[in-house]
Amino acid sequence: MNRPGRTTLAVAAVAAAAIAVPICAVAANGTGSASCAAQTTAVAAAQVAVAHDQAALARARHKKAKTRRAKAARQRKVAKVTKRLAHDEARLTAAQSALISCLGTQPTTTVTVTATPTPTPTPAVWKSGTALLSEDIAPLGYWDGVPIAGSAYGSAWTADPAHPGYFYGLTDRGPNVAYPDGNSLHKLEPLPGFQDAIGHFHVVGGQAELVKRIGLTTADGEPYGGLENKVADAGETIYDQYGDVLPKSDAGLDTEGIVVDPKGGFWVSDEYGPLIVHFDANGRQDNLLSPYVTTPSATEHPLPAELKERNANKGMEGLTLTPDGKYLVGVMQSSLNNGATPSAQGMITRIVKIKLADYSVQEYLYSLHDAVNASNKAYEGQANSEIAALPDGTFLVDERDGKFEGEKDGKQAADKNLWRVDLDDATDVGPNSPLIGTTVGGGAVTWDDAKGLLIGGRTIEDIAGNASGLASPADSGWQTVSGAPAPGGARSALEAQGVHLAGESLFLNIAGLVSSIDPSGMYFGHDKVEGVAVDPTDPTKLFISNDSDFGLTDLPAGPAPTADKRAKGTDAQKFLPDGRTQDFGEVMAVDMSQVPAAFKG
Repeated sequence: MNRPGRTTLAVAAVAAAAIAVPICAVAANGTGSASCAAQTTAVAAAQVAVAHDQAALARARHKKAKTRRAKAARQRKVAKVTKRLAHDEARLTAAQSALISCLGTQPTTTVTVTATPTPTPTPAVWKSGTALLSEDIAPLGYWDGVPIAGSAYGSAWTADPAHPGYFYGLTDRGPNVAYPDGNSLHKLEPLPGFQDAIGHFHVVGGQAELVKRIGLTTADGEPYGGLENKVADAGETIYDQYGDVLPKSDAGLDTEGIVVDPKGGFWVSDEYGPLIVHFDANGRQDNLLSPYVTTPSATEHPLPAELKERNANKGMEGLTLTPDGKYLVGVMQSSLNNGATPSAQGMITRIVKIKLADYSVQEYLYSLHDAVNASNKAYEGQANSEIAALPDGTFLVDERDGKFEGEKDGKQAADKNLWRVDLDDATDVGPNSPLIGTTVGGGAVTWDDAKGLLIGGRTIEDIAGNASGLASPADSGWQTVSGAPAPGGARSALEAQGVHLAGESLFLNIAGLVSSIDPSGMYFGHDKVEGVAVDPTDPTKLFISNDSDFGLTDLPAGPAPTADKRAKGTDAQKFLPDGRTQDFGEVMAVDMSQVPAAFKG
């Protein structure tokens, strides 16, 4: 069944019996929807026109023609209808963008939901302690009839500390898929007018409410969206459906991590730059932390310049706040490409700790772990997607592959874990590192404004190596899922220079838990697990969200689209493991006190 707009809350525990409760009715109140009635009508009219053109094009293409004259007439008809379709699709895109922009300017819109009990999902052995809540949010638009899901608020998920039972979710840069030319740095955005947004949710009594949508803008009021940032250029080229290159923008931001600022507003981390942006309560930027800033001001502060060496679109994926409210802590998705040895497959990532009193920075190193899939193939492109502070001063890091959940040949098909990370004994490798000015086995320790900490002229990443560089796959510093450090490799190479990595131990095997709930992969069976929130009233309760990619996936390899042969949405619909359910936004609540020991460290 295709339910593209669905946002679900799944409560995973193992206790007394419970039932699945999908939310089946949604009614919007307030002025938001009424004020955008004209834009809504324009979208509906454009959708009707596009559907009419698509049907006319299908009839024209399949019309029988035996003579040369008839074939020529058919060709002219096809060209005419194709041109009209392109025009109406452009009109639809503009109407959708106008509607999104209008919704972003409206007062608070409350979405109320009603629940109807349904039978517990299979398998029955896991029915106890589980429940599902879903919310239908209208699609952002349609791409050849494929809904662009509006429920994609799971790139980050965090508790509202001032209001128990309330949470904030975050979209990413908007709908995008891989361009069909096979170049990993080429992307296609079917909805270029999308605006990054924060969603405020109320979760209580078996129900969920989307209370408010907060559109994000620059200090000048320009909506932030998914275009390449002019300054923090990630090296990507972004196209529309017709193969036209979309321009770079001052308002390009790939939002990935969120923190509620106790003093007001939000801190949001960005995967492009990486950047960390502060927004006021209304979503307007009023502060910026950036590796492209060299001179601090009242509204801009520098981050270490070596963070610019992130691989394309692999910047700061997660963000959290220490319990004392003094430090922002962000985690880079992958290794920096920061040295003589290419680091795209590097196993060392950086945790960045920022003191809010003066914006001084510390940096620590995190070692990625084995990814053992059903075929026992190690290293499946592991990456960090979130970091969340625990009350005891340690952190949870969400490390995952990009595979769907479930089992294959009786083995866990995906690798997604929460690791408990302790920075107490880790070495600061940032600009204030205690190693700077000393000499270690590798030579003098210095600071380079472009490359960061150097030991004997070598960067951290060069010393660590990677799967195809200084260290072989068998000696790369990977760790087993038990959390015990593997001998040799990156970890020991850095330890030999006096650089101690963060302490790491397994906290929760997410993939193992949900695959045991449903081996078919349909219980929280997502490929991108990206948000982690700790319940501030009870730290044994976690909330884990997924990035659904708006229900879209990469286009298959093929010819680049043109005005006459544009990219088709039917080629980009993203399905869950059953092959028929479109991916949707979902949140899983986990009671750690009731999770079986087999899935905990």
